[in-house]
Amino acid sequence: MKSTTGWLFHSTMMLVLIALLSACAVISQEAPPFLAIEVTITPSSPTLDAPIAVTPDEPVAPTPTESGEIVLVVWMTEHLPLTSDAPGGQEFLEQLATFDELHPDIRVEVYTKRVSGTGGILSYLRTATAVAPSVLPDLALVDRSGLVQAGRENLVVPIGDLLDLALLTELYPVVQSLGSVDEELVGLPYLLEIEHSVYRETVFNTPPNSFETILRLRQPYAFPAGALGNVNNTILLQYLAAGGVLTDNTGNPKLDPESLTQVLTFYNQAHERGLIGTNLFQLTTPSESWRLYRDRQTNLAAVSSTTYLAERDDVRNTLLTWTPTPDGQAHTLATGWSWVVATHDPTRQSAVMSLVYFLMNPINQGLYSKAADKLPTRHAALIVWGEDDPYVAFADQLISNAYPMPDTSVQTIVGAAIQDALEAVLLNNVLPAQAAAQAEQSIGEASGQNP
Repeated sequence: MKSTTGWLFHSTMMLVLIALLSACAVISQEAPPFLAIEVTITPSSPTLDAPIAVTPDEPVAPTPTESGEIVLVVWMTEHLPLTSDAPGGQEFLEQLATFDELHPDIRVEVYTKRVSGTGGILSYLRTATAVAPSVLPDLALVDRSGLVQAGRENLVVPIGDLLDLALLTELYPVVQSLGSVDEELVGLPYLLEIEHSVYRETVFNTPPNSFETILRLRQPYAFPAGALGNVNNTILLQYLAAGGVLTDNTGNPKLDPESLTQVLTFYNQAHERGLIGTNLFQLTTPSESWRLYRDRQTNLAAVSSTTYLAERDDVRNTLLTWTPTPDGQAHTLATGWSWVVATHDPTRQSAVMSLVYFLMNPINQGLYSKAADKLPTRHAALIVWGEDDPYVAFADQLISNAYPMPDTSVQTIVGAAIQDALEAVLLNNVLPAQAAAQAEQSIGEASGQNP
């Protein structure tokens, strides 16, 4: 059934957004080829007939058509389900329907699969490439961990070999790092997630975003001090913001004891003043500290961008700031989801890149990222959200000053040492300088080097 309301909404939005983008100085008047795609939301915008989910052990192979059209198979991560009631699901499907109409020689089929584990994207790329390549996707969306594994195991075609590199100049500075593995551009980041703080404006008269402000205002700070992996993201970011490093010039694990001591001293002082409790080690995700804030059990808390965007209408009198840093400067850790190319056929690669450029068009990327409660990888897409959205300027500032989330291989040694030092200070009353020295020594022992 055709939706007149949907057509009017999209048509109006398209006119407003095109005017907005035309006025924005960051977009060149002489747009490169990847921006020259005509974007039209049609009145019908139907949901795709292709199945949206398949069982892990039953991949669907692309079927050749008698007309000679190319059938592209795309695998999406399970974190971004493409159902009409999932955040962004219907928007993405409508964009694919528009792409199909603009490219009658290309048809897109989309399936949802997990990235890791048995029957996941990586599993199929490892086992089916040599024996059954027809069951593999042409394009897949994977998280940062999956991208690193795919790149180091040579499971995908580095997208840097296929990409119009002019596109990279349009992306946020952190994005190229998130798409690279060992300095090679393997994937093209499409969506981002960051972490920051929320606070009650009726309680704070100054944004609580520095160590000094937290200690002076004496308000408890809720954050996930525990770690699902090797280290919690809050102290990892603060260590980097203090000037800390994770590797030396040769790529070996390295820790700066002075930077870590500065951060641990803050935690020691905050703990002594009752601002940070040891019960925070029971929290392992920012969604847990967000719930404490939402339920009015704290006035200052860490939250992920995804959780905040999905639930921001549930809270009132709430302002945004970044994670408290030593000097109060804006920083965050960024991670995300990237497009990777799995097909080695040049003709299919060309069709894949047409789809990638279409989805990366600022209007398309902006509309989908907002609907999906994720952040886009380029400024031009973020402003599509609308200047009346206060999150736009805030997110733009943070993403522009983001560190890429360190890879698991680095966090395993250095991150674990930082987490152990934090626990030593807060749980065992070890002095900050002593805990930092022990962390440096443990890294030297773990890596077979003298600290």
